Amino acid sequence: MERALKSGARDWGWRLVLVALVLVCSATLTQWKLTTWVDLQVHDWFTRSLSQKPVPAQITLIDIDERSLAELGPWPWPRPVMARLMQALRERGARLQVWDVFFADSAQGNDSIATQLRGASDIVLGQVLILDPKIHNPPQTGRLKASDQAPPLCSLRVQTKGYFGVAKELDPPWVGHISATPDEDGRLRRLPAVLCDEAQQHYPQLAIAAAMALEPKAPWVLKPGSFPLGPAQWLERGGISFPLDDKGYLTVPYAREHSAWPAVSASQLLVPSADLPSLQGQIVIIGASALGVSDNVSTPRHPNAPGVSVHSELISAALDGGWLIAPKAPASLAALLTLLVVLVLLPIARPYRTLASIITYVALALLAPLLAALLGRLGDVMLPVAAPTLTLLVFGLGVLVAKADSERRRAQQLALHLESFLPQRLAREIAYQSPGSDSLGKPCQGVLLALRVQGLERWTSTVDSLQALGVAHAISTLADHAASQHGGALEHVRGEVLLLAWPRVDAECASAAIETARSLMLELTPLLRQNESLRFPMSLQAAIESGAFLLGVAGPQASRRPLLLGPVADIVLAMLPFCDELAAPLLIGSQVAQLQPAQKLALIGQFLLPDHAQPKSLYRVEL
Repeated sequence: MERALKSGARDWGWRLVLVALVLVCSATLTQWKLTTWVDLQVHDWFTRSLSQKPVPAQITLIDIDERSLAELGPWPWPRPVMARLMQALRERGARLQVWDVFFADSAQGNDSIATQLRGASDIVLGQVLILDPKIHNPPQTGRLKASDQAPPLCSLRVQTKGYFGVAKELDPPWVGHISATPDEDGRLRRLPAVLCDEAQQHYPQLAIAAAMALEPKAPWVLKPGSFPLGPAQWLERGGISFPLDDKGYLTVPYAREHSAWPAVSASQLLVPSADLPSLQGQIVIIGASALGVSDNVSTPRHPNAPGVSVHSELISAALDGGWLIAPKAPASLAALLTLLVVLVLLPIARPYRTLASIITYVALALLAPLLAALLGRLGDVMLPVAAPTLTLLVFGLGVLVAKADSERRRAQQLALHLESFLPQRLAREIAYQSPGSDSLGKPCQGVLLALRVQGLERWTSTVDSLQALGVAHAISTLADHAASQHGGALEHVRGEVLLLAWPRVDAECASAAIETARSLMLELTPLLRQNESLRFPMSLQAAIESGAFLLGVAGPQASRRPLLLGPVADIVLAMLPFCDELAAPLLIGSQVAQLQPAQKLALIGQFLLPDHAQPKSLYRVEL
């Protein structure tokens, strides 16, 4: 007993060490570029596959489209035209104008723009800081306008070697950067909330600048995100919130196609008689979708989407909270997800599991991270996929290798044991067909019910074969169903005798076997009466006893046959002939009687069973 306890503790110790290694591996893999890239591709696929979200009612795009270029001329338009657009939007009641456009050069007509900006707080302009280090001698046009109201953080520190800022004649109250920071594969998935230069000047992103214009008097507040599904931090200003990752970047929630946004052609604004949707109280975002403007980016939804859609998604999410959250602790999430699946995988390492079942469980487990990620996306959270999947794949392959090695060693041990009483060739053939003694059979301790349909074999020889097969099939089906309802199983059929077994030697299994026998007699008797003949009657006999027996299979792998052998099988088979002699269709053995089942038993007497040296007490069930 002490040795068994030590062995069990050692096994659990190794399992805990294995689980710990798996969790560390899963957490570590989240830092790999390959797993990060795979996660991005999976979530891009989710973005394209999941249904689009409705468009916020308070946002309208002012589209510099092909029609506008045809009517107002090629881009860039003269500054007086742009000033007329600003004035037209203000006259139509727009609450805020967010321009995905920069006015960097000192052009003729800048004074008209300056007039629109003077004393106004309802216009946000864009500016571009050139971040690509591969660009040599980048232009420096206009002046960069920093903001003293920007959030107190720095997402990305840059050197301002190149930029398209604000013309020196203009002094806009709000300016936001529209610099793109695509990933290595060229897709734009996130943007720095605040850029900082070498002079510690802060340049907020366009959506951040829009929030400053919407909540001019509210302070910025940084709050840590909640574990495990919250972002690294929340950036809040009044009632507007932005989730930031650990580097201070905004994940762009591409919740809809660009064509889903309500848009007004820019040239139509300059037609007083044009019948346009109401812009009263609207946040209007001015940008270009025309190919001639070349303001396009690659996004998870489209390889060539208008840049204005990026800022529209950010401002929309800031207003309605529809963000896509990059969790603050992806490594911990990967480890937690892996742990949940490993708890399912661990039981399959037991020896009695088949190789096919292990492969099935591992295959299903590998789908678990993808399913979890899909459920996470339905809740707007980006869960890791590649790290737990790769970890589980390695773990599953390890389990398969260990299982194969264990089966090989068990087959070798079984072959050596069989060679002690079988020819060597036959012993090895049996062992390697059925690696492991459990696959040949297993010793059991339980309750056994022998049910005999007396006269069945003689009756089947006198009737149509289809009728005989139908009745035999019905008897086996009813027996199997009745046994399973009471916690047992139909284990073997020997001609007229069906052997049903229960896995324990206790009062519960004894009572279950008795109830199964009684219910089968009630169900089968009408069936037998309907099909029997006067010359060939059929009747039921049943015997129940508990003890040791052996369940197994015999024969080559292509034609296995079930076996049920052992002392208790011999006893119940020997008890069956006494049913007619004692006028008791159901006989109970002494071992079952000692278990004190729920039913009342009456002692009939002691009888000497064939091939038994000592008489055995037999009981009947009192009604």
